[in-house]
Amino acid sequence: MPYLDLEQLRRNGGGPACLRLRVVLTPDEISALPPRALLTPTPHPALTAWVKQHYRDKLATADLADPLLLEETRRALDSLTQLLGLGSIYPFQLTGA
Repeated sequence: MPYLDLEQLRRNGGGPACLRLRVVLTPDEISALPPRALLTPTPHPALTAWVKQHYRDKLATADLADPLLLEETRRALDSLTQLLGLGSIYPFQLTGA
């Protein structure tokens, strides 16, 4: 299986280029994905609701110093991974921190 190193994208904070990243999967790789991890008409309404619930329309500099932002972000990520059927994949989900 080919390896695609995304470390540089992750270190640089992602951005619009990451949203355009296209990774071609083989049929076997697609079948190994959790069914809800693929964007189809079925999960689309739930994902739209997730975005409406968790995405802020504004983020001020002062928000970055607010410890509640970390809790909010973790709740959003936890909700998303469950929604996509990925389970607990982040360290904070595994430790309960």
